[in-house]
Amino acid sequence: MRKKGDKDSFWPSYVDIVTTLFAIMVVLFAVSYSRFRVKERELRKIVDKYEEIKKIYQTVENIDPTYFEFDSTYVKHIFKIQVTYQKGEFDLYKLMVDRANKMAADSLRERIIAAGQEIQKTVRNLQNMHDKKQDIKYLVVIEGQASADGYYINPYFNNDVLSYQRALALHQFWRKNGIDFSSMLKCELVICGSGEGGVPRDTTREEFNQRFLIHIVPVIGNIRMDNSQKAHSF
Repeated sequence: MRKKGDKDSFWPSYVDIVTTLFAIMVVLFAVSYSRFRVKERELRKIVDKYEEIKKIYQTVENIDPTYFEFDSTYVKHIFKIQVTYQKGEFDLYKLMVDRANKMAADSLRERIIAAGQEIQKTVRNLQNMHDKKQDIKYLVVIEGQASADGYYINPYFNNDVLSYQRALALHQFWRKNGIDFSSMLKCELVICGSGEGGVPRDTTREEFNQRFLIHIVPVIGNIRMDNSQKAHSF
């Protein structure tokens, strides 16, 4: 039992305990607030990078509608310049219009060149708009399609092969006119053909499926928050 003379010593001890607890709470608050501020800065950087990536995709989607129509379902740009080849041909100088009107055919090819320049300009704008520290490159895919016209000679000559040959010929045509995506910084070119099975397909007229689909795909590497992190190589 506490002696009567000791009752006055209780309150100083209680004050010391409360003071110590208060000091601990202040320290914990300071540490927690400091960690919160660090986390807030990290989250702000993530939001900024997200906004940057969203802006990149918006730029890709808003490519000049004069030459391309963006299909949001398949995330592809449909080449709006209608090209109709002579059957079994893939050379851009062997279009159907070449048989009837050479001047009109040359005008069509000029528009194809202008479309290629628009893609080139878009990729360059994309390369210039984002933080140079970020590992972002662009995949440009030229996809050829073919109409279901029954073209089939053997396994090496059919619409699957023909659609690829047309996409390759388009790349070679653009390159001869100073448009070479494979030589652009942080840009990779893929050439492919989907024959009669690619999507989307034109359902109004089958010959309209003798066309090209263009993909501009941002390839996001390591999103670095500062210069101390190393980038992943492509």
